Amino acid sequence: MKSRLANKQRRSVLKAAGLVGMSTVLSPLIIRDAYAKTSIEVVLTTGLKLANYGPIYVAAQQGLFEKHGLSMAVETGGSVAEPISIALSGRGQFAATGSGMAVNSTIEGGRMKVIAKMCGALGMWIISKPGTKFDSLADFKGKRVASMRFPSNTVTSPTFAMKKFANIDAKEAGVEFVEGPPGSIIGAVRDGRADVGVVFEWDASIATAQNDLQISYAFADQMGPVLLTSVMVKESYAKENADTVQRFCNALAESMKLIRDDNSVYVKAMAKEFPNLEQSVLDAGCKRLLSTPGFVPINPIITKQEWDTIMEHDQLAGTVRKTLSFEEMVDNQFAEKATKEFGLEG
Repeated sequence: MKSRLANKQRRSVLKAAGLVGMSTVLSPLIIRDAYAKTSIEVVLTTGLKLANYGPIYVAAQQGLFEKHGLSMAVETGGSVAEPISIALSGRGQFAATGSGMAVNSTIEGGRMKVIAKMCGALGMWIISKPGTKFDSLADFKGKRVASMRFPSNTVTSPTFAMKKFANIDAKEAGVEFVEGPPGSIIGAVRDGRADVGVVFEWDASIATAQNDLQISYAFADQMGPVLLTSVMVKESYAKENADTVQRFCNALAESMKLIRDDNSVYVKAMAKEFPNLEQSVLDAGCKRLLSTPGFVPINPIITKQEWDTIMEHDQLAGTVRKTLSFEEMVDNQFAEKATKEFGLEG
């Protein structure tokens, strides 16, 4: 049975009451603003709080969701898998996380559709103490590698890269992942519990600016285009709420175009989303991300090459049970229309 929620507060009360596991499908709530314009209330959940979701943050802060008729609540999940669970339960509509999570859900019967590209490059780096030799993937051999917990890309992507590009099996090569929660990697390298660390931004810039560590290797240079993170919805939701999905993709395409036209909106959005960052760290991190080809996509359209690469990545890394095809999993109709009307083609 579909139910309507009066407002976000009621959703919080239900969650607090222990009803978060209910499979009730929530229908979109239509509200009206002071100018009598209709707005559809939706929730997007990201996997952790990462710079990967920059276009979402820009869209939210620049009022692009509202412009396209959405009252968007952006929430942060506690793992890369949680956004899928929230979407399947009906507590949220849009999930932004690792693309392989949609595949696993579909295999298990919770059919998902990937509707937009969020991050098209592996914005991840190796950090180490000055003097540590790390010039190529072969230098992983015999090292203790600080990472977040599997299935984080800080584990799966090095595992994939070693197998794919250097013919190295991590276990056989004596690679030991020192797994920990977000925020633990720099400390593990600094105090010697790990030889190197695999980090996203902002840890890469924090490591160099505040902890006397160095950036030794950039994964994007080796990997090329890959659908690292994407936006997905339940297959049934895409069919039954096509207009809402289109509105979302319109806002996302416009956000990506705006970032290309004016990098300062990206920096400002990141400053607001990550207020504890020192300005030097923020500036260095944004510069690194914006200069990494594909990290901030030109538009939300997903290519078959990007999909095939992430499938190979996730299969070799052990993140997915099996691969599913581009044709089965990706629905580009919304991103293509949004790009044509509001974004940048190319």
